[in-house]
Amino acid sequence: MAGQFLPFTHWQRFVQGLTVFALGLGVMVVGAWWVLPLYYVGLAILFGGFGWAMSGYLGLLWQRLTKSINPRSK
Repeated sequence: MAGQFLPFTHWQRFVQGLTVFALGLGVMVVGAWWVLPLYYVGLAILFGGFGWAMSGYLGLLWQRLTKSINPRSK
């Protein structure tokens, strides 16, 4: 039963990571124009969000691949 909630949690993780990525991009843009150290903080947030989103995406991909290999599992 826990397996049926798995895709939703990976999707949530992907969307959350994408949101953090966008936040980091915004901080980078503000930092590039006004405060240079803020640019580097935004870059760190951007990479963190990218890693977070990719971990969710890889979970979704893994679930899709294993579902196509064994179509009887639900």
